[in-house]
Amino acid sequence: MVASDHRGHGATAESTGGLGIVGEEGDAWRAIVSDLRTVGDRTRAEHPRVPLVLLGHSMGSMLARDCAQEYGQELAGLILSGTFRSLPGSETEEALASIGGEIAERGRTALSTFTPTLFASFNDPYEFETGFEWLSRDAAEVAAYAADERCGFAFSAGLSLDWVRGVRKINDPRHQSRIPAALPVHLAVGTEDPCNQGMTLVYELLEDFRYGGTRQLSWKGYRGARHEILNETNREEVQQDLLSWLEKHI
Repeated sequence: MVASDHRGHGATAESTGGLGIVGEEGDAWRAIVSDLRTVGDRTRAEHPRVPLVLLGHSMGSMLARDCAQEYGQELAGLILSGTFRSLPGSETEEALASIGGEIAERGRTALSTFTPTLFASFNDPYEFETGFEWLSRDAAEVAAYAADERCGFAFSAGLSLDWVRGVRKINDPRHQSRIPAALPVHLAVGTEDPCNQGMTLVYELLEDFRYGGTRQLSWKGYRGARHEILNETNREEVQQDLLSWLEKHI
């Protein structure tokens, strides 16, 4: 497995201005999608006889959808984990106007209120110690997430704006239909993930794939699981299901 360290995330953030920051110039979303292709190209060069499957989680699943729209012919499969069709509770035009105002006032590198506001209510159903209980039923995983400064940080106004624009792009039926119809696609989500709004945003995404012509489409909702299904109490079940999917389709 090869992982991409997105701009503004992880160790890469040191070169882009800090966690959540992607600089003053350009479209960070489009740049990250291009980065994913570069990682894929290098992986194919190092392992020329191995099929390339792209797995994206959460925001990464949206980036993976964009990558499949642009470069899907280079993939052997697409797995979307903790995915959702659009940003929950966020009207695109209103979000663009609000973030645009922040950029006009303070620039693209200033931290935005967008992501903290977007996720503010997700923990409301839970008694909490960290505020991140919506991520997993595994208390140790939640504590580790809360203690890691590279997790749960706010995005800059620039990255927030580019994300919202990217979501609008990937949900455009003209772009959705560019994903090769023969590309196997699998969705894996938790039924209690607040990001998918009671599975509504999963069902809508499945309809998009069907309407776009995807012929090998499958999905599974894990009852009771929250957002981080790969770090959930039933993660062994999730991992085995994904391995079985790979063995069947690849």
